[in-house]
Amino acid sequence: MSTNPILEMTPDPADPVPLVELKQHLVVFVDGAPGPQTTRRVYDVGMAHFGDIFKTVRATAQGSPMHAWTPQFRAHFENDLLPSLRSVHIWGYSLSDGKPKDSCMMMFHGYRPASEPGMASVYRFEFDWQVDPSRVRSLAEHLMGEFDFLSGYGGFFLQGRPRSRYTIDSSNRLFALARRYWCCEIEDIDATAEQMHKGYKCVNWLTLIGEPLRTKFAAAVAQARAAAFDHVETASGVLLQLGERPILGDRNRQADLRTYTATAAALLPLQVQTHTAFWGPRWTEENTLAWLRRFTHPEHA
Repeated sequence: MSTNPILEMTPDPADPVPLVELKQHLVVFVDGAPGPQTTRRVYDVGMAHFGDIFKTVRATAQGSPMHAWTPQFRAHFENDLLPSLRSVHIWGYSLSDGKPKDSCMMMFHGYRPASEPGMASVYRFEFDWQVDPSRVRSLAEHLMGEFDFLSGYGGFFLQGRPRSRYTIDSSNRLFALARRYWCCEIEDIDATAEQMHKGYKCVNWLTLIGEPLRTKFAAAVAQARAAAFDHVETASGVLLQLGERPILGDRNRQADLRTYTATAAALLPLQVQTHTAFWGPRWTEENTLAWLRRFTHPEHA
């Protein structure tokens, strides 16, 4: 097994978990909160791609308890909990394999339109850093056939430890690493979900543009298709693949970013104009937005 090229552990030997860790992911934003039927289809697609690897499950509502993913609880989840999604206070779930590093996760979360207006809801999938990227693309293609979406992205990302006692140290390292590894996404789901009705976030190895943006910016999307390494289209939108495999985009080693810069330039009319600061003290609204535009405005990143 290869060594993870970006893995920094917490300094406490009694709590040996990653401070920052390279992983792969797929994130897709949707207009409305996921309902029981759509979520069940997505759950089935996700289980087919992950396999029966999960160990725990919890609702995404704050303070929800964690449950062991036993055969009995899985049956309860599929037969009782999923069909009642959104009928009470539960609007999403997160399943995890429980590993301290190289973990996998599947999450679907709906933001409530009354109390959280303007927020896009989200399907989110995380893999270990060296999973075969064809699995991530296959998952993306299958999901494009299951629901309409706004936009999304997949490939490498840098996972930190928000909302922990390591928040500041983790965010500081992410801030520094983001300036070196341009093709590794920085993730703050809540901050990004506020903007996803206004445009797409930024290019990643996989970049998904949903039908509303594809129709509104048809010429820009056509230019992006021509710039991309590969693409696939469905009725719900277009998936742009920016290379054979995800890359780190290491600027210290003069990584070839031409496909990323060309695709980002084509999609600039679709990109969000504002974005609240990523989590942590060093991120501001100004440098967060500058980082999102790193491929089109490198002088500010």
